Amino acid sequence: MGSFDGWSEGEHLSPEYTGSYTTFSTTLVLRRGRYEIKFLVDGEWKLSPEYPTVGEGLMLNNLLLVE
Repeated sequence: MGSFDGWSEGEHLSPEYTGSYTTFSTTLVLRRGRYEIKFLVDGEWKLSPEYPTVGEGLMLNNLLLVE
């Protein structure tokens, strides 16, 4: 979920089985800009270590830069 859609619906991630672990992905078509994102996993909000973070406390989100 993220600021790209006003935190309204989010996108479903598709599993990709690669060897001993599973990765999840989706494709978004976004305009250039900065977007805040967060992952809703089994009812819990999660951050990705692969993206920088912005904010603090409950407002801590990942930052997605689209160039």
